[in-house]
Amino acid sequence: MTQLNALLVSMRAEYFRLELAEQLFRRGREIPLVGMLAAITCAILFQTPETRDALQVWAFCFLAIYSVTYLTLFLPQRKPKAGTFVAWSRNFIAAFVCYGLMWGAFTYICLESLGFWQEVTLFMILFAIVSVPMPVLALCLPAAILHPILVFGPAIGFLVLKGLELGLNYETSLLGMLLVASVMTTYKQVIMAKNLVSSVDVRRRLATSVSTIQKLKRDKYLDTVTGLLNLEGMVGHIRKARLTGGAAYTLLSLKVDDLEQMYSTHTKAIVDRLVKVVARRIENPEDSTITVAHVGLGEYLILTFDQDAEAEERTIGNLFQAFNHPYFSGTKQLYLSVSIGAASLNRDETDESAVISKAVTAMREAAKDPGNSFARYDASMSDRLNRWMGIRSQLQQAIHADEFTVYLQPKVEIQSGNVTSAEALIRWQNPTMGIVSPADFIPIAESTGDIMALGRWVLSEAARLVQDPGLPDQFAIAVNVSVKQFGDPRLIDLLADISRQLEGSQRKIELEITESALMLESIEVKRMLRDIERLGFGVALDDFGTGYSSLSYLTQLNADTVKLDKSFLDEIPVNTKHAAFVSSVIHMAKTLGLKLVAEGVERVDQLEWLALNQCDAVQGYLFSRPLSFPDLLTWLEGRPKVTGLAVTPGNWVPASADGT
Repeated sequence: MTQLNALLVSMRAEYFRLELAEQLFRRGREIPLVGMLAAITCAILFQTPETRDALQVWAFCFLAIYSVTYLTLFLPQRKPKAGTFVAWSRNFIAAFVCYGLMWGAFTYICLESLGFWQEVTLFMILFAIVSVPMPVLALCLPAAILHPILVFGPAIGFLVLKGLELGLNYETSLLGMLLVASVMTTYKQVIMAKNLVSSVDVRRRLATSVSTIQKLKRDKYLDTVTGLLNLEGMVGHIRKARLTGGAAYTLLSLKVDDLEQMYSTHTKAIVDRLVKVVARRIENPEDSTITVAHVGLGEYLILTFDQDAEAEERTIGNLFQAFNHPYFSGTKQLYLSVSIGAASLNRDETDESAVISKAVTAMREAAKDPGNSFARYDASMSDRLNRWMGIRSQLQQAIHADEFTVYLQPKVEIQSGNVTSAEALIRWQNPTMGIVSPADFIPIAESTGDIMALGRWVLSEAARLVQDPGLPDQFAIAVNVSVKQFGDPRLIDLLADISRQLEGSQRKIELEITESALMLESIEVKRMLRDIERLGFGVALDDFGTGYSSLSYLTQLNADTVKLDKSFLDEIPVNTKHAAFVSSVIHMAKTLGLKLVAEGVERVDQLEWLALNQCDAVQGYLFSRPLSFPDLLTWLEGRPKVTGLAVTPGNWVPASADGT
């Protein structure tokens, strides 16, 4: 039922439009009148003593149907308007379904009692009945498809029965050829109908900014995927609105969350179609005060007249509501969410690009809390935007300039107190910006694709460090692998090289993979995971418990370790719900033979609770913050040798204020 409702919503957006209904009204008024004449003529010409009574009843009913539809659809006062065009379009389709059924019934009544040449004549008339209104039906594809099917259906059935009775002879061959030619011609007209609807769609979108678009080349100012304005076209439209309008405007920047990731799991054609369907949902044909542009994959700009708080809230709510219905990707349902940012355009604002940047900045701020979120631009966002642009401009150069360093945070085995592994955490010291947080540059690196080169560097550096003789004989360094790195064609070759370097030693590189990578479920991701397993790398499922279906992925992924996210540990042992969840995860990990590492342990009571519940290892500031490699060697050397339970005060050494 949900799929049917979503299909109806999509059909309404594509075929139920005011300008299409207006053209149907203008061009289809003669069809009922011509149909009445055709019904009377056919009833007279093809009647026989056996069919006279049936044809008279048929003709009377058909004349009544034609009369009712003419009075309902084509009187001047019935002309479709903004509030009635959807119902009018539905009635138009229903009318032509009735026409098709009646002409199909006429075929069924007559054919059995006619001679061969009368049959030929009837087939030609049926073809005329289908083809004559096709130029009009081209504006309403459902009617253009249903009408010929219902007319030709009985004729095809008649030919099948006649062929079974008489076999293949010149009569059935000629009738079959006539019918095939009619169906092929009608099919071509249906294709023309689809093209005509597309051309009407393009003309409507051009009309939204006719004073600007008519003066400019179409390929320069319109988006090739959706037919909407592109970024340059929106800049021109904003300038036109500012110069000619008396009111202020609000610009909304809308981004569909995670749409770009679909390219790894779907074809370009499917994603492009989704982008077009999203555009139709965002557009509101009944509201001429808004203009929509598609400026990137799943990113849209929406220009509206400035509104009061209540009206703006209603507009934002309508945009969110447009994504309540699922989208269809092949046989799958997709529920999408959006992030929306808003910026005001005053009459004295002269830099249209600056307004767009403000709206996009607000959208990115909203995207930090994904899932139908909204933010309005304020001045404090400019500083964050400038820093974001600075990071983006210097990121690639920093990779080549060796400005990055790998820090290591040790993992402590609870029962023994031994440290046999550490997590690699990247740090960036920039000459002009100073220390740049990973929370700032990692998302930017993922958006620009630089995460692939950065990830390869971290893996190579971790492989170099883990071979240092100052580390214990058995030691592993865990490296985070981003979702984007699964698209890196050089990743497996690098891992194979690292595997050869470490062959025969007890030093290892472990890969920490987030659940979001597994949720892609693409062929490439599955092949990558198989190659990682083949090369012998240990795999940890990172940030466990923060995703949507972690339990199912635990059974699919051949992981060695589960890392419990810090958010579940902060309130332990006080929060009984979190404590119960962590306890169940530990029990589950033990049952599946997995090692469990708790991240973000900062208090003694957390450590004691984890020890009592048989957690394997912990990582956090209670023992040490991330350390440079020389500091890690010093820290390891200064730790006492532990022989008993590690949670007793004498068996572990908490980190000092400087992390050492």
